Amino acid sequence: MKCFVSILFLLISLLSYSSTELNTLHYKFRIYLSDKGNTHYSVNNPSQFLTEKAIERKRVQNVEIDETDFPISNDYFALVEMAGGEIVSHSKWFNTFVVEVADSTKIDDIKSLSFVDSVKYVWKGTNNGYRESLRPRLQQLNQIEANSQPELNYEDTIYGYTHPQFKLHNADQMLNAGYRGKGIEIGVIDAGFTNFDVIPAFESVDLLGYSSFVPEGDMFASSDHGTKVLSTMAVSQPGQMIGSAPEASYWLLRSEDVVSEFPVEEDYWVRAVEYADSLGLDVINTSLGYNDFDDINLSYTHDDLTGGVSIMSLAADMAYDKGMIIVVSAGNEGNKPWQKSTPPGDAKNVIAVGAVGTDSIIALFSSHGEMADGRIKPDLVSVGKGTITIGQFGVIGRTNGTSLSSPFLAGLIASLWSINPDLHREELIDIIFKSSDRNLSPDPVYGKGITDFSKAMNEVLKTVE
Repeated sequence: MKCFVSILFLLISLLSYSSTELNTLHYKFRIYLSDKGNTHYSVNNPSQFLTEKAIERKRVQNVEIDETDFPISNDYFALVEMAGGEIVSHSKWFNTFVVEVADSTKIDDIKSLSFVDSVKYVWKGTNNGYRESLRPRLQQLNQIEANSQPELNYEDTIYGYTHPQFKLHNADQMLNAGYRGKGIEIGVIDAGFTNFDVIPAFESVDLLGYSSFVPEGDMFASSDHGTKVLSTMAVSQPGQMIGSAPEASYWLLRSEDVVSEFPVEEDYWVRAVEYADSLGLDVINTSLGYNDFDDINLSYTHDDLTGGVSIMSLAADMAYDKGMIIVVSAGNEGNKPWQKSTPPGDAKNVIAVGAVGTDSIIALFSSHGEMADGRIKPDLVSVGKGTITIGQFGVIGRTNGTSLSSPFLAGLIASLWSINPDLHREELIDIIFKSSDRNLSPDPVYGKGITDFSKAMNEVLKTVE
């Protein structure tokens, strides 16, 4: 009996301790380093830190490999950990660590390290973690009743429900000609891809791999935001739904923490886009943007919309400089006080995408307006009102948001690039802009407007020898 009581007391104590630990407030700080430390890497031997695909893409895109491509010294990792910080993310482009500490005073020990320039608070919260209940697992799709599918206007073509979306851009002509993204690799950086791994509609997707850069959660359980985003590009169900780049290859990358909203998610995104660069991916779509954070002292203001304040915006421009085309959602703030595009949509070399319906009329929620330095965002618009998607239950439906207009356009861009994969990204983007209906008179609502991909296709074909 005494033994039983002792064991029971021990179990209660452990549970109490575990509960206390889970509810203890933790902090994350971005640590800016003065340099990378002693590294053995050389620009003359890039295969040590880049894939052959990445090296080849940089060659084709006339991108020089430099020291920003070098990893941070392992010695710095070890010294920061010894000083009391758990490193949960890092960036080789910006020479930063993100460290988590249970006691915010511990950061003083890290600050004192000779190679640390400065620190910035980017998150606070508890380690309650994610619950499996975040994932409504699929049962048997054949048990879903047909009338559970929303009423859709169906057109009897290979494009099915997505036909009006392609017609808006004259993009059906491009895909009918056989240009469907083959040979182009797309990275989708998002919040999660719930049930992607078990939905039959995704079985045809050429998946190269996946990786999460968020310490907690599950790629295929945390959110179906990315599931819907991916479906607009990658699905191939002739007669029902066709994605805008059904023959492209895909990497799924998770950077969004759906439990809270803090700048640390930008750090996770930076890590994801750096990884995409090291893999040699060609196009990035990200339907994520940040302006308001849980700690309002960290939130952005309109004056910050220069492309040079948010580390995510800086990284998006860096990714372009590294040879990729970056397509981002402009944001859904059009009918809210913020109104304007959200970072990284303010970056100078990204294509920020607003939302229209298939009737070409702007969606009220679509972010719009001038940036702090006078630039117009969005750059282009695509279908983000009533966009055809597949979510976590594997059912075709409609979804609103620039989160959908961005990937649909990104896929069309990938399909266009597949005509001539050696075309320089700057020339391709120039063709896209010049093939858009408001190119000569862009405005703060539509940007350069709606791209005619039949016209763009003919221009790219002229570049093929």
